[in-house]
Amino acid sequence: MKIADRYELGDIIGTGGMSDVYAATDTVLGRDVAVKMLKIDMARDENFRERFRQEAKNSARLNHPNIVAVYDTGAQVIGGVNIPFIVMERVTGRNLRDIVRGDGPLSPHDAAALLQPVTRALQSSHDAGIIHRDIKPANIMVTNTGEVKVMDFGIARALDDSTSAMTQTSAVIGTAQYLSPEQARGKAADARSDIYALGCVMYEAVTGTPPFEGESPFAVAYQHVQEDPQPPSERISATLSPNEAVNVDSVILTAMAKHPADRYQSADEMCADLARLERGSVTNAARSHLAAAEQDLGGRSGYNSSDTTVVAAPVRSGQPPRREPARRDVAPREDMRAAAPAAGAGAAGGAGGASRYEDHRRANEKTSSSSWMKWVASLLGLALLAGTGWLAYTYFSTPEPQQDQAPAQPQMVALPDVNGKPRHEAVAELEGLGFKVAVSDQPSPDVPRGHVVGTNPVAGSELAPGTLITVNVSTGREITDVPDLTNLTAQDAAAALEEAGLELNEDIRRESSNDVPEGIITSQYPAAGSQISKGSKVTITVSTGRERVTIPSLEGLNVNQATATLSQLNLRSTVTRVDSERPDGEVLGVAGANTEVETGTTVELRVSNNMLMTMPQITRMNPSDADRTMRAAGWNGRLVAGPTVPTGALVDSGLIGHQEIPAGNTIRKDQAIGYNLWEFDAAVLNPLNNQGN
Repeated sequence: MKIADRYELGDIIGTGGMSDVYAATDTVLGRDVAVKMLKIDMARDENFRERFRQEAKNSARLNHPNIVAVYDTGAQVIGGVNIPFIVMERVTGRNLRDIVRGDGPLSPHDAAALLQPVTRALQSSHDAGIIHRDIKPANIMVTNTGEVKVMDFGIARALDDSTSAMTQTSAVIGTAQYLSPEQARGKAADARSDIYALGCVMYEAVTGTPPFEGESPFAVAYQHVQEDPQPPSERISATLSPNEAVNVDSVILTAMAKHPADRYQSADEMCADLARLERGSVTNAARSHLAAAEQDLGGRSGYNSSDTTVVAAPVRSGQPPRREPARRDVAPREDMRAAAPAAGAGAAGGAGGASRYEDHRRANEKTSSSSWMKWVASLLGLALLAGTGWLAYTYFSTPEPQQDQAPAQPQMVALPDVNGKPRHEAVAELEGLGFKVAVSDQPSPDVPRGHVVGTNPVAGSELAPGTLITVNVSTGREITDVPDLTNLTAQDAAAALEEAGLELNEDIRRESSNDVPEGIITSQYPAAGSQISKGSKVTITVSTGRERVTIPSLEGLNVNQATATLSQLNLRSTVTRVDSERPDGEVLGVAGANTEVETGTTVELRVSNNMLMTMPQITRMNPSDADRTMRAAGWNGRLVAGPTVPTGALVDSGLIGHQEIPAGNTIRKDQAIGYNLWEFDAAVLNPLNNQGN
C-alpha cells in the first residue's frame, strides 16, 4: 500500500496503544523510513488526532543525533477516516527493555555509558522547551551500530502550550512505573520530571526490575508519591565495592528524589555524574551525600573532616543527598579512599574516622546524661503543676452555658458515580464539583476503551472539595506481548498463544515455501513482540512445502521459448538432441508433460537436430548429378561407388544402376550412400553366349 503517492508501506515493525509503525520505502528518495500511523479507531477521536499532530510538531522542532529524526508528516484517507501519519528515520536495533529482558541487567558502568546519550537528547529537548513525559526503557533504542536514540514524543508537551485543549484537566498521562510524584499528583511536569523517569529507567537497567511494582497503575503511582525505593545496590546481584555501591545509589536516588528541588536540576548535570560513574570517579551526588553524612556523624562530636579517609553512612532510600555544594574538606580527591560500610557494620570498619566518631560519641553520652535527666525532671514538674492548676480552676469556677465554638467544618460533597461514563464527561463532572482529578489507565475486558472503570475513593464517599480523585479509565482488554510463532506447527502455536492469553485465528493462510518444510509457520500477524489486547486473535501462514506446478506440453516451440517458459514456472530444464527431420531446435517432446511436480524440478526437453532426410531417387543419374541432387536435399555425406553392373544398353553405361538406400527411406544427412554404376557389356546382348557360359 502506498500513502501520499510516495511511501510504500511494508510490514508492521512496532505497535502501541495509539499507533502502528510500518517499515516503508520513500519511493522519491529511495531510502528506508518508518511510518507511524494513528490507529483507525483512535483517528475518529479529535483529542487523539490532536495529540498525534502535537507529537509531529514537537518532534519536528528537535534536531539531535540521539533523537529519532522526523522527515515528513501528513494524513491519508483510509476507510473514510482521515488518518494522520509521521515519517521518521528507521532505526534498526533493540530497545533497552528488550536488552534488559534478553541479556539481563547492565552493570552500573555500562548503564552509565548507555544513558549519557539519553541525557544529552533530553537536554536538547528541554532547551527547545519540550518535556518528553514518557521516558521508559521501551523508548530508548540502541541501534545495531551502537548509537542510542530516544523515541516517541507522543505525549510530550511544549512548555508554552498551556492553552492547549489537552492541558485543561489535571489528567495524568504517562507510564505508571516511571511516573514522577508530581505527575502522579496531577501537577505540572517539567524537565526534572524527565530526570525522575530516567532515574527509574537506570534503576531497572541495573537491577532488572522497576523501583516500584503493583497490581494496578494506581498502586504503582501511589508508591511513587509515598514509598521509598529499596537502594539499587541491594538488588544488584553482582558484587559491588563500597565505593561503587555509594556511587550508583547516590546517582539513581538523587534522580528519583521525591521533591524536584532535590533532584539533578538539568539533564546535563546528570550526564556529568554519569560520566564520573562510568570512569569510577566520585560523583557529585556522592559528594553531597558524604557532606550530609559528615554533618550527621561529625556534628558536634569533634569529627575531623580534614582527614583524607571518608566514612559515610549508606545512602538511604527516600533520603537523597541534600542539594548543597560539596565541601572541599570532605573528599579532597576524585577517588574515594573508603566508602560506607553496610548499616549496622560501622563499628567493625576499623577506619580512623569511625574510631574517632565512636570515641566522641561515648564522651558526649557521659557528659550529657546528667543534663538529660535534669531536663526530664523539669518537664515532669511543669506538667504536674499545670495539671493541678487546671483541676483547681475547674472545681472552683462556676460553669457557664456552653457556646457552640466548634470550628466551621468544610461542606462535604458526595462523590458521584461516574462508572461507565466517557472519560471527558467524568473528568468534567468531578472538576465541576471542585475535586482534583488524576486519570489512570487500566485494562478491562468489559468496559469500552475510554470509559470509566471506577474511582478511588469509591462513589458515594463524602469528601471535601479539592480532594484528589483518581479516575481509572479503561484501555480495553489487558495488553500482552505477541509470542514468536515462526518455525512452530499450528498446534504448538495455539498452545503458545493460549499461554499468552491470545487465540489462534481459525482461518489459517497457506502458501508454498522453498525453504520452510510443509506444516511449519512462515509468518504471523501481528508480528512477534507486538502488544495487543488479551483475547485477540493472531493469524498465521503455514507452509505447504515447495510449490507444485504442472509441466506444460511445449511441442512445436523453439527450444529457447520452451526453456524460458519452464524458468517462469520455477522449473529447470535439460536438452536432449534427437535425430529428426523437423527444423533444428524444435521441441519434439517434454518428459512428464501434463504432470504435477515441485518447483525446482529439472525437466527434459527432447529437441530436433534436423539430421534426418528422405532419400531421393538417384538411379539413372551419373554420380555428379546424383551428388548435386542429394546435397540440394540437405545431405552432406559422401557417395561411395560399388562394383559395376553389366548392361546391354549402351545408353545406360556410366549411370547409377543401383542405390544402396531405396528412394523414400529416411537417412541421416551425414550418412555415406553406396551406389553401383552400369557398365556396357556386349555379351549381355547374346543370350546364347550367356547360356554357353
